[in-house]
Formats: sequence, structure tokens, C-alpha cells
Amino acid sequence: SAPQQVSMAPAAGLTDTAAKSDTPLAELEFMDFAPAPCSCCSFLVPDVARSQLFARIYDDRIEANLPAVPLMCLTSSEDCVIEVPVTTQMDRAPHRVGMFCCCIPCYWCGPPVLYEEKPHCLCANLEPWCGTEIRSAPASFFGLQLCLCCGRPCYTCCSVPVFRGTQNAEIFLAKWREALLLYASRPELAGRIALDEMAIMESVEGSIFNLNSAGTIQAKQSRNRFEDEYQAKYIVKSGMME
Repeated sequence: SAPQQVSMAPAAGLTDTAAKSDTPLAELEFMDFAPAPCSCCSFLVPDVARSQLFARIYDDRIEANLPAVPLMCLTSSEDCVIEVPVTTQMDRAPHRVGMFCCCIPCYWCGPPVLYEEKPHCLCANLEPWCGTEIRSAPASFFGLQLCLCCGRPCYTCCSVPVFRGTQNAEIFLAKWREALLLYASRPELAGRIALDEMAIMESVEGSIFNLNSAGTIQAKQSRNRFEDEYQAKYIVKSGMME
């Protein structure tokens, strides 16, 4: 007799929903020299590594591949490229407030921040040579700035890089924010994920002489629009399938 087929589908949960889609909502564009840190180091990265570099936003996650080339310009084939795939669900940090000391929710300092940093050297804009950088901070600290009412935001002192050498970071972050709002508006997550737990998006100037260097990147749709879009995209379709 023929062997029985066993379903390998994961159990339903916060990150495994029927609405999961394999169509990316947005893709990050990188500078020609990426993943090298700047244009001066472009010759150290082979084309085979550049072709494997990507970052994409989906309905419930972000996926990226950040290749490493230990042999740098001596890399002769793709076998020498170390792929570093990353998948982060939208109900986990840095999309959502993380845990302090692995056990205490970090609510008291504001929501996490994903921001675009435009590199400067004093007043000189270095974007053509370094691109922009997407960084992640664990909390917004309620918009407090280093000089109290002016200067860079305090959260830049405890941020970590996410993507370097990007071109369309502001557009990508706006789409990222849209995806977060749409995800948090899902009916099956009602009461489990609050909107104020989700990350906010900002753009920060790297110049130390800018008195107000941070600007908020808004999603291009309202939350009601997201709820309507979710209903039309998933609920109605699932009803038709039934």
C-alpha cells in the first residue's frame, strides 16, 4: 500500500498565519560598492558577493542575505562566499519592543526605532561615497536629544547597524512601517499586539551642527486603510475560497 502523506505545516501562532505571502512588498536597493563600507573599498568585494546581497519586506517578516567574503578581492568563485541569511518576524525585535535582561519588556523608554542615518563629516554630506545606513535602536527615549532640545537623538548612542550602503532607505522604511501597521491590524492578533509596541521609523542627519537632526518617516496609508486592505486581501479571499 502507498505510504500515508504527512503534513509538515507548522502549528498556528503569531508568526504562522494563513495570510502569509511570498510576494515581497518592497526591496532595499544597495549602492554599487555594497557590501563594502564605502566606495573606496569597492575593489575588495567581488561581483559574485554583490549579486547575493538583498533585503525584502513581506507581510509578516523581513528576509535578507548579507554575504561575507573573507578572501575579499581574491575570491574566485561563489563557493568562497559565506552567505548570512537573516529572517526576522514582525512580532519580534527590532519590529516590536524587546526584552530587557531577557525577561523584562522594555516599555518604559518608548517604542523601538528603525532609522535612516545620513553620514556626514562635519558639514560634508558623504552619501555619494558611503550611502545611507539603516540602524536599529531599542527605544525612542521619547525623542530626547543629546543637548536636551537640540542635536542628535539620544537613541543613536545605543543603536546598531542593520543595513549599510543603501540607496532608497527612506522609501524602504516607509514601506516597512506600512507592513508593520498592516501586521498589527490583523484581527487574529487583536489584544495580543498593541500598535504602540511597534517600531517607529525616522531619518537622522549625521551632521553635529544640525539643531534638529531627526525627522519621522510616516507610512503612506492610515491605519483604517490598512484594516480595509487586510480585510479585502485576506478575509474576503478566504471567504470566497470556502
